[in-house]
Amino acid sequence: EQAQNIVPDRAEASLEARLVKGEDPKKKFEQIAAFIEKQGFFVVDHEPTMEDRRAHARIAKVIYEGGYRASRTPMDLPLSKAILEVVRAAAGNNTVAMPSSGGSLPMYIFEDLGLQWVGVPIVNYDNHQHSSDENLRLGQFWRGMEIYGAILADLNW
Repeated sequence: EQAQNIVPDRAEASLEARLVKGEDPKKKFEQIAAFIEKQGFFVVDHEPTMEDRRAHARIAKVIYEGGYRASRTPMDLPLSKAILEVVRAAAGNNTVAMPSSGGSLPMYIFEDLGLQWVGVPIVNYDNHQHSSDENLRLGQFWRGMEIYGAILADLNW
């Protein structure tokens, strides 16, 4: 085939934002839309009409598809300390405790119910989550099952 000198009439992008505790999803969306507008775009929430296209050279269709608040359980709570103690006993003292992660899980539900939660991930650091080559090493999986078993068997708090 021959190369074609065609300039597409549109470009599309999808954007997700991982929030931290205290950020409101709707407000964050509004801030992103305002930033796009400051870059010189006419922001709409619908397919641009012909009138929109005639009046504005740069149009961005920005749609809010929902979101949820971030949640975090403090590391100094009895639950957090107890789980960390059990995990370190099962996995060794080189366990890394992180108060936040880059994932997005709807854990705000537990927070709204007044419940505490702690995540204990078991994946290998290079697992490429949600990509075409996502992976979990079998050794990590088995080690994770040992850790989860220890949490179920040994957790006292």
